[in-house]
Amino acid sequence: MSVLDRPISGAADARAPREGLLARTGRSAARRPRRTLIVWALVVLAAAPLAVTLTGALSGAGWEAQGSDAQEVRDELRRDFPQLGAEAAIVAYRQDGRIADDPSGLRMLLAALKGSPGTGTIIDPLAQPAEAGLISDDGRVALVPVSLDAADDAGLPEAAGELMSTVDAVDLPDGAKADATGEWAVWHDFNKSNEEALRKAELLSGLPTIILLFVAFGSAIAAGLPLLLALSGIAVGFAMLNLATSVTPLSVWSMNFSMMIGLAVGIDYSLFIVSRYREERGGNDPLDAVARTLATAGKAVFLSALTVVLSLAAIFLVPVMVFRAMAFGMILSVVATAAASLTLLPAILVALGDRVLVTRGSKDPDRAAEGRWARWTAAAMRRPGVALAAGLGVLLLLAAPALGMRLGMPAAGVVDRGEQSRDGYDAVVDAFGPGAPAPLFVTVPADDAARVVNLAEADPGVVAATVVAEPAPSGRAVVRVSPSTAVDSEDTSQLVGRLRSQLDDEAPGARLGGPGSQNTDLTAALTGTAPAAIALIMAVAFLLLLVVFRSTLIAVTSIVFNLIGVAASFGFATLVFQHGYGASLLGIEHQGFVDAWAPLFFFALLFGLSMDYQLFLLAAIKERHDATGDARLAVREGIARTGRPITNAALIMIVVFVAFGVTGPIPPTELGVTLALAVLLDATVIRMMLVPSLLGMLGERAWRLPGWVDRRLPHVSFDH
Repeated sequence: MSVLDRPISGAADARAPREGLLARTGRSAARRPRRTLIVWALVVLAAAPLAVTLTGALSGAGWEAQGSDAQEVRDELRRDFPQLGAEAAIVAYRQDGRIADDPSGLRMLLAALKGSPGTGTIIDPLAQPAEAGLISDDGRVALVPVSLDAADDAGLPEAAGELMSTVDAVDLPDGAKADATGEWAVWHDFNKSNEEALRKAELLSGLPTIILLFVAFGSAIAAGLPLLLALSGIAVGFAMLNLATSVTPLSVWSMNFSMMIGLAVGIDYSLFIVSRYREERGGNDPLDAVARTLATAGKAVFLSALTVVLSLAAIFLVPVMVFRAMAFGMILSVVATAAASLTLLPAILVALGDRVLVTRGSKDPDRAAEGRWARWTAAAMRRPGVALAAGLGVLLLLAAPALGMRLGMPAAGVVDRGEQSRDGYDAVVDAFGPGAPAPLFVTVPADDAARVVNLAEADPGVVAATVVAEPAPSGRAVVRVSPSTAVDSEDTSQLVGRLRSQLDDEAPGARLGGPGSQNTDLTAALTGTAPAAIALIMAVAFLLLLVVFRSTLIAVTSIVFNLIGVAASFGFATLVFQHGYGASLLGIEHQGFVDAWAPLFFFALLFGLSMDYQLFLLAAIKERHDATGDARLAVREGIARTGRPITNAALIMIVVFVAFGVTGPIPPTELGVTLALAVLLDATVIRMMLVPSLLGMLGERAWRLPGWVDRRLPHVSFDH
């Protein structure tokens, strides 16, 4: 019988009943490692087909703010005015000379589009009156509206892709060019570039991550464990995400973000557990070492995963499918990687035996670094006021630009120039004005339609307004309003607000929606739910810290430090993505605003991830405090033991975030680069300066808790 077949016993079995749940879980998984490995292998193999086909199951739709005016108008236009083609794709055809003088190229395009895959009704611009606005003033650009043939929203980006393929295949005369654009064409190109970016990010982050892991562990076998665990967790998370699409549509955005967070936390959790196991393994039975590891580092991992999950769950308050899908995908990845870290990893550690330990004759790099970290901590605690002021100064200086942060939602700028939907969008803007690609639609009782036209035309932000659909059986008509500014412009949002206010007063039965209003309503939904979600995240984090560390001061200061760290990240995002500093280095065009989803999404993610390091660090300090009773010694020893693993984990997480940031469109870039800076600040300024200096100043006061609170809280201990 091999070692993998044989139950492994240890001296600690006699005291197993006194062990906590996580220690027992680790001991059980490691006692028969072959069984645990086979179970996980079967799970991953079963998940693989679902994981690799996830892209086809996800949707490019879901950007409506549920219950908003834009969503209600969209539903009404689909139901009562389908002939209007409010969501039709637009094929922007242009040629060197006037189209009226030589329409052969346009005729060729129309013939190719007729009956092609993904298309429905096609409107010939030459057959429409001049007031339809489908021919540019110089006569060289024509817009061909094409309704998309799809069963539901989820199929619209795919139908747009089929249309774009048809347009791309047309052999137009010299000097003529055609590109399909519109909402669904943009999302098709974005989804495609998103998928390509995901593959590039995997390749870009792979080698640096492996090198850093090898440096961190000093062992090739040990270095491979975090990647194995992370990929296993991501495969299971992807499979669960695929299964969930049979119940509800989920956005393609969920895939990138779940991959990114799965890699980051999977490597983090593995680093913490393997580092602690190697410490506990010296002279101890493997099962005892596993049990003690999960009772300490494993408990920190569990609490960290719980914090990330609860923080991301607050995003479900946002009534937008895309953001709920992103949060859901990341939650699945975190849960799966945490489960693998707490069950699969102990089995692998025991199965590998001493091969996971440091190479014979070498010194454990974590232990070798303890002296350096102890000296750094002693220096910070020797002059705690100076260290605290310096750290806070750095963070507050970075946070200052966030005071001028402007929020918005992107348009075709999420797609790079050279992609068909972006080139078509730019062609429409150049020929018809910045507001042409995203008009506003007002559904109104037919008797009030003329009043709405006059009201809209009187606004300086409107180029034109006209009745574009005769009364339906419902007695309502549709007015099309063309803004003079782009859909992602603040001026357009202000126009939407003005018109809605005037309509409420002068045409109470009217509702304003359309593509030009969707960004405004999305921003309002995000900013409206952000305060409640942020308050919920902070309350949950405070209660968790209070229960785990039984200290009011530690709970409060941890929340404050995290808030300042998040504010510093927001300031950085404002400088880069709103003002454009360094944007060219990232290969992006700055948008003039920070994406409206960023504050809430960044807050939830950063709060959850920063708690990762905070819990691991404070758990080690609390463990030493419980063992020694000396608050200052506990800080020095706790930071000395965790400094190197936290730094290594942060470096790898930064590599992963940067790889996902620099290879994708603007939204993933915004998230990845900002998260990378946040992790850097968290692992250096906060953990190396603020935490030791503050705990050094507080001493024993840091661990005090009012008796009446202490009696009402459950107890969580970190065994030692």
